[in-house]
Amino acid sequence: MSFADYVAALSKELGVAIEIEGDSCAVRAGASDDSSVTVLLQGYDERGAVLTTADLGAPPPERLEKLFRALLEANDLFRDTGGATLSLDPDTGKVRLQRFDALDALSEAGPGKAFLAFLDYAAAWGAVIRDFRAAPDETLVAEEADESDNLSGFRV
Repeated sequence: MSFADYVAALSKELGVAIEIEGDSCAVRAGASDDSSVTVLLQGYDERGAVLTTADLGAPPPERLEKLFRALLEANDLFRDTGGATLSLDPDTGKVRLQRFDALDALSEAGPGKAFLAFLDYAAAWGAVIRDFRAAPDETLVAEEADESDNLSGFRV
């Protein structure tokens, strides 16, 4: 499966038009601007893979050690990330969620299922980062994504 085939199947499954520019495309999803997530899909046809990335925002300067600890713990064996990795973008300093998948594996599972699960984790971790200043220490782990809570309102 090529990246273009994957995006076409994802577009059909989600019921939205997704246009590829070069070897990438972006999909914005969410009920409102406050809770929306923009997901970038970057194709690597030579490797038969896709990189899925979401910018989760800038970490607040307060209690960074606690936040970074929560992010690192979530990364441990992908326990609280659904197979993705939380990291800091070295260029922007923002937290991002990334996942690198084989296109064939995504096509077998159904492109929408993996994408929507990624979207749920991105929304959950985005909320942790956005609401971090007011959050008590015991709530510093994103709740496990529930497949029934997929964000709606896709925009391209």
